[in-house]
Amino acid sequence: MSAGYLSNLVVKNSSKFESEFNEVYESGLASSPWQHLDQTSARVKGVNHTTNIICNPLYTVYSTTLRKNRLSVLGVLQNNPELEFIISPLTYQLLDKFNVPQKWSHQIKGLLREIPLKGDEFNSLLNKNMGAVGSQHRTRILEAAAIAFYAQQSQIPIIKTLVTDDAPQFKLLTDDLSLCWVPEANSPDSF
Repeated sequence: MSAGYLSNLVVKNSSKFESEFNEVYESGLASSPWQHLDQTSARVKGVNHTTNIICNPLYTVYSTTLRKNRLSVLGVLQNNPELEFIISPLTYQLLDKFNVPQKWSHQIKGLLREIPLKGDEFNSLLNKNMGAVGSQHRTRILEAAAIAFYAQQSQIPIIKTLVTDDAPQFKLLTDDLSLCWVPEANSPDSF
């Protein structure tokens, strides 16, 4: 088989592969109350990206994103890079955990509640009502509202326990975050 033939096979039949990927991913998420998630560096056309590996003993799925942050991980968990956001009681709880100043938390409470918004709609809402919020606090607000949406959506199975390392982008994404380090085989501290 030539490289051109293989390329055409993949490129011209991508909808079949995408459909199969979605089915495997959703079945894998539904197969266990826990999932393992790890990330590794990748280069795509000379640009640094991150490959996310989600698995349990029954399946493994790879998903490559441009960024290595909490919002990208949420997109991977939902199998959709176009995040949605919602302001709910969980959003307020997360704003407290993210140490967003009360000034901004109180302003959030005055915005639309319990209505899912697309990314551009939510950003417009923030621009209109909270234009002066700094980029770090704005990111935490986006993360809190995106996590709240993920927790209430029903399009894809929600991960209850996420087994991962202690990277900050994984924290507060699920009800239970289990941190797991595997000691090196030759380490004096290994079991």
